[in-house]
Amino acid sequence: MLRNLPAATLLIFLALVSAAEAASVTLNPSKDNTLIQQTNPANQLSNGQGDIFVGRTNQDGQGPATLSIRRGLVQFDVAGSIPAGATITGVTLTMRDVMGLNGDPAVGLHRLWQDWGEGASFQNGGMGAAAKANDATWLYTFYNETNPALSPTWNSPGGDFSPTASGSVLVTDDLGGGQLFTWSSAASGNAQLIADVQSWLNNPAGNFGWLLQGDESRGQSAKRFNSGESTLSPNVPPALTVTYVIPEPATWLLAATGLLCMAGWRMALRRA
Repeated sequence: MLRNLPAATLLIFLALVSAAEAASVTLNPSKDNTLIQQTNPANQLSNGQGDIFVGRTNQDGQGPATLSIRRGLVQFDVAGSIPAGATITGVTLTMRDVMGLNGDPAVGLHRLWQDWGEGASFQNGGMGAAAKANDATWLYTFYNETNPALSPTWNSPGGDFSPTASGSVLVTDDLGGGQLFTWSSAASGNAQLIADVQSWLNNPAGNFGWLLQGDESRGQSAKRFNSGESTLSPNVPPALTVTYVIPEPATWLLAATGLLCMAGWRMALRRA
């Protein structure tokens, strides 16, 4: 009978080690904005309190094509909502497109490498408004409204971000009341989303969020998404759903006790 005890203890140990607490949380943005292409330092635009635009607007027909690009910015407070030490197992970003025209472009999520701001600028459209204090603009990460020359700059105009998309989805046309689109770690090729969120949990200081990049190869490709402050009705803010597991501290203590018991029984058997 003594010889069966170590095997039973081993089974208990394995069961305890595999035990973990699974959980899920859905976050709204801690900040969002739109980069409005503008190369003139004295005329920087933003849309901190408006919707998020990506792609290119129809301003191509009203001036230089190089001033029509729009790029969205979005960040979520991962470390403030998920316990440290958790392992991220799934990520889904859901956003509502409210501009059901301009074709079916792919919109990619690109990890940002610099911090940026959301100010009080507002424009109910893709043209943008005069940048306000701490707005992210095409040239600046945090706009200094009093003295623009003191504004910290992006390393590259238009934002510093990974050239490789962590996830991408086709944002198709809809002539109705808007559609929801999701970028998910469950989709093929989107495992990088989990790596991004895990990195933001492990290193909160490096969480600068994602840049949304649409079709910039042609004019009139812009898509419009609800932001966290959208004035449209209904407003469906961006939502980041994260699933994760947390190893139970008590589990590891019991598992260690189980190993000690196994070692004790083995010594007892050798002496018997």
